[in-house]
Amino acid sequence: MHGRIKVRTTEEEKARKEKERQEKLKIFKHAMQKIFKKRKDGEQDEEQLEITGKTLSSNPDIYTLWNIRREILIVFSKTKSEEDMSKLYDTELSLTEYCLKINPKSYCAWHQREWVLSARPNPDWKKELELCNMYLKYDERNFHTWDYRRFVVSQCKPPLQEEFDFTTEKLYDNFSNYSAWHYRSKLLVQLYPDEKGGRPIQDNHHKHELKMVQSAAFTDPDDTSAWFYQRWLLGAVKVTIQLVCCTVTPSKTTLAWSKRVSNDYINSNIKLYINNQVVDGTWISCTGLDYDDVWILEHNHEVADDLDIMVEHTLSDENHIIINCEKYQPYTYVGKNKICFKNQYSQPVIEELNEQLDSCRQLLALEPDNKWTLLTTTFFLYCIDASLYHKEIVANLDLLKDLDTQRAGYYSDLISKWSIEQQLPKDYETENTSLQYKIVFSEKITRLPHLQYYSFCQIVDLSCQNLTSRSLPTLIKLQHCKVLNLSSNKITTIENFPAIELEELHLEDNIELHKTQVDIFKDKHKSMKIYF
Repeated sequence: MHGRIKVRTTEEEKARKEKERQEKLKIFKHAMQKIFKKRKDGEQDEEQLEITGKTLSSNPDIYTLWNIRREILIVFSKTKSEEDMSKLYDTELSLTEYCLKINPKSYCAWHQREWVLSARPNPDWKKELELCNMYLKYDERNFHTWDYRRFVVSQCKPPLQEEFDFTTEKLYDNFSNYSAWHYRSKLLVQLYPDEKGGRPIQDNHHKHELKMVQSAAFTDPDDTSAWFYQRWLLGAVKVTIQLVCCTVTPSKTTLAWSKRVSNDYINSNIKLYINNQVVDGTWISCTGLDYDDVWILEHNHEVADDLDIMVEHTLSDENHIIINCEKYQPYTYVGKNKICFKNQYSQPVIEELNEQLDSCRQLLALEPDNKWTLLTTTFFLYCIDASLYHKEIVANLDLLKDLDTQRAGYYSDLISKWSIEQQLPKDYETENTSLQYKIVFSEKITRLPHLQYYSFCQIVDLSCQNLTSRSLPTLIKLQHCKVLNLSSNKITTIENFPAIELEELHLEDNIELHKTQVDIFKDKHKSMKIYF
């Protein structure tokens, strides 16, 4: 037996490790007690830095200890020389670097390093970039390092092309890199803006990125990072703020917008004229938020019959849009803008999208159940010509609901949104002077996108759909609605029903909606006829 190495049994090894753990825990508890006592006593000194440093070297994720160190360094900076503070800052950087070797994803350590470099004079930013490079070699997907790199770049401002090339290098190492794709998207719009065409990205670079991301997606169709970047590229189109509707009645004047705008924007860019006289007043947000897509004008101008009403929307010094309001009923005027939801891609980009659509169809033929390829095919169809391919788009989304049941609600919401976008332009034809809104397509909607476009309607029929109680707050946009039909939906509660001035509300056949709740609602709205 002599000369042989003794091999511990499993129980002996467990006991040894437990003893070591208890000893470390005892030391840790003693150190933490001493740290908090010194903090309570106001002892912000070198000893406190030493104790917290040793403790963080074992566990770098105790954010309170980093806070204590920052407090001490701030106190020292008021009395110590610049040279002494530089040494302390260097020590702090060394500590964070040691801690990052223990845990490269330590929020606290990265934050402390950023704080130190912001506090100290003349940081070595080149060294910090090299540090980022080193950690991204260890783990190219460490988003903490990518976040820190963006901070460093914002300070030292290296050539953006070098950073862009760096993302290319990292993506070719591993396409499955959300952080690299995200950083690339930020650099792309800075490096290659389409200043002449007004688009976010120049056409040739837009095409190049589409080709690159297609290679990534087809390399591993199940990896989601490239598909998400591709989705971003498809949305990289020119978007303008559009005034879509103006409604003027004796009781209320409203403006509806394609996207949320601020009070300042309306006051600076909008003029309402009645018989060529500018109407002054106060703009009130429909929802009470600072940015809204329906605004109410409180004014003292009399709204009589047979008036000449128009709205002037100033886009720039040389670009003005005039919307003339027509008389829909006595004392009721509505002005609608021309609307189009089609993305404004350039012809070269459209050609690239068609090529990639063909490639997706080929991949689907090989892997018909790949949800990402099917979803991307659907987005291509939508972006190329949503009207032409609408039936195929809906069929694809219905199939996706079966293939990807966890996201069935998302696909149903897309069907709602894109189907409403097909109906809206028809409802906005100038010869249509109806003040009613009713879903005319066969798909049942699950949400209420673009509802501000129908803010002028007095009768709104949303019956026999799949709307739930989550949609109720959106109804605040129906500022001129008098009769609202929500029967035969999936409403379970009306606690969040908005304050709109209805005359009739239909809630029949919402089978999970309790009568007691409706009775309470009736007591609060005695002037409203409620059918249940």
